[in-house]
Amino acid sequence: MQYVLSLAALLLVLSACERREAAPEPPAIDYSRLSKEERRLPENALASFTLHPGLDAELFAAEPMLINPTNLDVDERGRVWVCEAQNYRRFNHDHPAREAGDRIMILEDLDGDGRADTSKVFYQGPEVNAALGIAKLGEKVYVAASPNVLVFTDADGDDVPESLDTLFTGISGVDHDHGVHAIVFGPDGKLYFNFGNEGKQLRMASGELAKDLRGETVEEGKSHRQGMVFRCNADGSELEIMGHNFRNNFEVALDAYGRMWQSDNDDDGNEGTRINFVMDYGNYGYHDEVTGAAWQQARVGMEEEIPLRHWHLNDPGVVPNLLQTGSGSPTGILVYEGHKLPEVFEGQMIHCEPGHNVVRSYPVVADGAGFTAEVVNLMESQDQWFRPSDVCAAPDGSLLVADWYDSGVGGHLMGDIVRGRVYRLHSVGQESYTVQAPDLSDLGTAIASLGHVNQATRYLAYRRVVDDPAAARQLRATVADGEADIRLRARAAWALAEIEGTIGEIAPLLRKSGYPPLRELALRMARQYPGEGNRDLLALIGWAADREDAALWREAALGLRFLEGEEADRLFVRLANHYDGNDRWYLEALGIGSDLYAEDRFAAWLATDPPLKKKASRDLVWRSRSPEALAQLEAYIREAEDTPELARFFRALHFQPAERTAPLIERAVYTEDHPRQEELVRFALASIDPDQIRTNPRLRQRVQEVMPSLRGTDAWLLVVRNAGVISEAPILLDSALQHTDNDYREGAVKLAYELTGPAFYLERYAAADATERSRLVDLARHLHTEEIMGWLQDIRNDTTQELATRQLATRSLANMWQGMTVLLDEVKDGDLPREEGEYIARVLSQSRRADIRDEAIDWLAANRTGEAIDLDGIADRQGDRARGEAVFTEYCAACHQVNGQGVQFGPNLSRIGEKLGKDALVAAIAYPSQGIGFGYEGYELALVDGTRLVGYIESQTENELTVRMMGGVSRTVKKADVRDRRPLEESLMTAGLHTIMSEEELVDLVSYLSGLQLTK
Repeated sequence: MQYVLSLAALLLVLSACERREAAPEPPAIDYSRLSKEERRLPENALASFTLHPGLDAELFAAEPMLINPTNLDVDERGRVWVCEAQNYRRFNHDHPAREAGDRIMILEDLDGDGRADTSKVFYQGPEVNAALGIAKLGEKVYVAASPNVLVFTDADGDDVPESLDTLFTGISGVDHDHGVHAIVFGPDGKLYFNFGNEGKQLRMASGELAKDLRGETVEEGKSHRQGMVFRCNADGSELEIMGHNFRNNFEVALDAYGRMWQSDNDDDGNEGTRINFVMDYGNYGYHDEVTGAAWQQARVGMEEEIPLRHWHLNDPGVVPNLLQTGSGSPTGILVYEGHKLPEVFEGQMIHCEPGHNVVRSYPVVADGAGFTAEVVNLMESQDQWFRPSDVCAAPDGSLLVADWYDSGVGGHLMGDIVRGRVYRLHSVGQESYTVQAPDLSDLGTAIASLGHVNQATRYLAYRRVVDDPAAARQLRATVADGEADIRLRARAAWALAEIEGTIGEIAPLLRKSGYPPLRELALRMARQYPGEGNRDLLALIGWAADREDAALWREAALGLRFLEGEEADRLFVRLANHYDGNDRWYLEALGIGSDLYAEDRFAAWLATDPPLKKKASRDLVWRSRSPEALAQLEAYIREAEDTPELARFFRALHFQPAERTAPLIERAVYTEDHPRQEELVRFALASIDPDQIRTNPRLRQRVQEVMPSLRGTDAWLLVVRNAGVISEAPILLDSALQHTDNDYREGAVKLAYELTGPAFYLERYAAADATERSRLVDLARHLHTEEIMGWLQDIRNDTTQELATRQLATRSLANMWQGMTVLLDEVKDGDLPREEGEYIARVLSQSRRADIRDEAIDWLAANRTGEAIDLDGIADRQGDRARGEAVFTEYCAACHQVNGQGVQFGPNLSRIGEKLGKDALVAAIAYPSQGIGFGYEGYELALVDGTRLVGYIESQTENELTVRMMGGVSRTVKKADVRDRRPLEESLMTAGLHTIMSEEELVDLVSYLSGLQLTK
């Protein structure tokens, strides 16, 4: 006893000495007071963060240990595997190349202090250039790097791969953010991954187009569109498309119940970024499901708000979004299933949003057949260079966060190749990073490890368990154990199903569990293990149909997707009768479960004499793809008393066979006594085949009768053109003169001109007052004919005209292909007064022709006074934002919008300050080709009639494409009329714009743009 007391006393003395000798805490760093150079230093990085209460962070690794991390994974030993991407988008910038190729790095903390001590190269080569995904699963390392999904094998564990194989290939989007993304290990033992809308197709290692379980080839535009989510076995077999029609779904995350969650990015500047619960086989609405048209294309009943319109949420067949998060550039995501973070994050998504310099969570709550969610930040940085690209759970329950660390994000921009960080995020008091890998040789430990927080550990546990037939008994006991962790019970059920190949004895345990997620899991598992003749799946659907649980109904409806026959139809009717008209999630689940057998499903439901006047029935008819629904749709159209309802039912017609809808639409055109007569006819004429108007005299007569009610609408232009109504030309021109929308003005004036020719236009000018004359000169920019060009030249050369009118004529001429050449020749000849030559050159610096732009800028630069601008110090200076707005109006508003002002051609810049820091803004202004936003790549189209169009492809369907051109004008042409389509190597934006500005103008412009962000 005396020895024990003496030892205790000694320990107290030693402890006191330690306390006396401990180094004092370093003073807190005030990040806001640091210089620009100091803010870039790794040792100051932590001072930039605001953390959720209860969280703390360490800098795990930084340059030069690693650079440019795009994605990471953490193995069962706690080591961090990182994809580096120094060679990202090499053709967009002049940074030095890493000739040997990009690297897969392994970082390790040897002493448990939460900081990496060593790094090693696992693999280096061009095969992994700009890789966007990595997963370390046992002896396999999966790397996603378009065009391939690669598989490295390291069987002896020496961190040197013995072999490199290809799981999938042929994926488009090489060196592109919208290509293939990370492999994820699912609770069912399957691999999950996705690609964005540049992925296009999937091929097997042999080069053959991949086919899903139903024999459909994996090609964009065939049975599925745009970005897709996939599931397959480890060898690539049993491939399934789990969801489609995303834009850039960067990574898929799964929870223990097999539910899939994703983020998705919008077209730049539209504040439509979203979070999705991925309902099996769902369409998520980025492009028109039927035609493939982009969201910008006019359609009946389109949403008023652009962030909603962006995803075709007005269309039957589009699954709703869980959460719309505004602007952003979303990247890596996971579902955290540990217990080492604050409770709010347990079982929830953790997500990286580099556009807002934040890692955040979206805690979800079940709501009917869907969910609601909120946003809760984990870590947010004052440093605009903090660009979190991925997040993974370590074996100790902490999080590892990769930081791309760059002045900008999105638009394929890369401003830095020497920095990159990884942070460790953990609960307060858990600074040490010690990992004890579980002893999986013990079966009980292996089963318990199925619920491990770390993916790599879960994988090893799963393989250990399912490869041991003796595990079935203990797994069954775990599933039945009401005291066990609910997520462990779910994962044990998945493992047991793989061992037994059936859920016959598992489903009753889940059904009786009393936990909704486990009950839903029974149905989700039954879709993979349906039993002989689909016996188990059908039985579970019948059971779910008798419950009062919308989430169960959702899973049951999805289970009907591939089931044909009378029993499946009867079950659909039972489920459809639960729909109350207030749950879009459930409505879409019913649609997914009926689409492949729509006629049989609809006929079975209709045979039960449903109350067709009620909202629920009206929704089911609206969602049905059965042609037999057309009679009821027509009845609803006749009865519709408000415009949104009328538009909704007309839009549903667009998802039915055209030959079946044509008579219905024509009848609508002749309807006389509808409560919404004008809208009815307008929607009908907007939906009708143009050939019907041209060839049907009775229809042409009807057009004349209803013309007054059509005026001023998109349908008006369509109908006038198709019917050739010359008498409408004066009214069209009046409308073009008064309207503010560029697309509308162009369409109206061109149509008026086509109907009447130049004489009518010039006579109108001669009779007009000064104000209208100016407007006519401005509108003439859209009339690319020799007569109009000659007339504009006459105005320019008429010194009796007001200077403003002559300059307007110059601007209109500069919008014409040949007119640009004429004007540039005048400038280069040197005969013009200096002021006029400078004005014309400035106008041409915004030309849609790159050759004209470049020559105009070169001329301005050669003739400028004063010294050239040194770009190095511009970002450090504080300009005047008010003056910067004026600079924006002069140089940038011809292509970009800010808060509704300007021309919608390039990306909307209303919140560009969130995505790009000042350094990146300077680079984007001076060198726009280094960061061309996805979807804004330029093309030159040569048409068969000799016309040339330069712009980006805004939308395309099977037969048409729409080109968006400088000035914010769109033109739709038949693909058959396109003789040649040549991609442009340079950006459509004006390069070298800084060379024609004063230094003060550039400083003011950068300050103005950097301030365009939502106040945090």
